[in-house]
Amino acid sequence: MQLLKKGIMRSLIWSLPFAILALYQSWSGNTDAVHAMLVYVGVAFFLGLTSVIYEIRQWSFKKQIFIHWSVMHVTILPLLWFGGATPVTSIQDAMRLYLNFTVSGLILFTVSYFIIRIRRQVKAS
Repeated sequence: MQLLKKGIMRSLIWSLPFAILALYQSWSGNTDAVHAMLVYVGVAFFLGLTSVIYEIRQWSFKKQIFIHWSVMHVTILPLLWFGGATPVTSIQDAMRLYLNFTVSGLILFTVSYFIIRIRRQVKAS
């Protein structure tokens, strides 16, 4: 229950800047930007919520990675495909988006992994 609360708090904190930008764009009358910002609110919300997966000590690291990867494909990828922030008008567009999604995820995972590893080494010493 504690991790769920932590995940929801992170979700709200990470989503807040995009929600503020969406409100600002709404007041400016820029409806296309509002729609894009709401997609980003959803992405930030799910990223914040799932960030606690790596804090579940009972799960192996491989299990954490697999569950996080699975959840991202069920939450973030459909938001990107159907949210309209990135136009998808053909199978090629959908595959290009999927490839960008996967490569971005690998880059973010690799950077995060090394940051966590360095932090643990600094903490241990």
